[in-house]
Amino acid sequence: MLSVDTATETRSVAVSRGSRLLALEVGEGRNTHSANVLSEIDAALRLAGVSLREIELYAVAAGPGSFTGLRAGLATLKAFAATFERPVVGVQTLHGVARAAGAYEKILAAIPAGRGEVFAQLLSVSKEGRVRELDEAAHVSPERLLERVAAETGAGGVVWAGSGSLILAESIAERARLEGFDWKEDSEEPLGEESPEREARSAPRSWRLARTQKILAAHLSALALDALGEGRASNAQDLRAIYVRPSDVEIKEQCLAPSKQPS
Repeated sequence: MLSVDTATETRSVAVSRGSRLLALEVGEGRNTHSANVLSEIDAALRLAGVSLREIELYAVAAGPGSFTGLRAGLATLKAFAATFERPVVGVQTLHGVARAAGAYEKILAAIPAGRGEVFAQLLSVSKEGRVRELDEAAHVSPERLLERVAAETGAGGVVWAGSGSLILAESIAERARLEGFDWKEDSEEPLGEESPEREARSAPRSWRLARTQKILAAHLSALALDALGEGRASNAQDLRAIYVRPSDVEIKEQCLAPSKQPS
């Protein structure tokens, strides 16, 4: 399997055989030109000793995330899947973030969305690494997110994960104290750890910042295998990006569009 994440700050490419990771390449997420993605895919395939023609399943972070990054990754994997007539799985980025953090009953996965806002979703991750949605992915301000999590989790605990949560750590800690929650920050996760071996329960009356795991490609592989087993793989034509919010260009067009006058 070939898995690619171009949706987050740390771009990554993984080649795996079943659950076994064969190769992992990491790039700079801000440089999302398709040529860079292709060179990293080539490097990962060479390291794994596998040709592109041998790949039987493709997985890609389908969003939310960087618009430019998403398009580069999706276009590349769709082209491969169409050319070699292989199935492809679009994995929700926040699901990968949650799985990377470990097994928790309630985990709030968040990544930056620009302009101080975040993409976020409340999820549950089993000890087998299966992800279950507890609400829908949303594009929100930090203030709205903190209000939402405090209201939805009630007296129950929650683990905060992802680079979006890391950026908001001080605000999360302050809100935790105001809500009467215990607060704990884990140390940074070593780069390259590809499976959530830690299992933990979200302790009542506690908020916790999970260890930062920036490399998602291997987690996308695991989630894609689950999707394949459940019959949720698709063909290249049906693969779509999950934007959650309109692009800046679309927002600008909406603002500039003349308002319709009642007849």
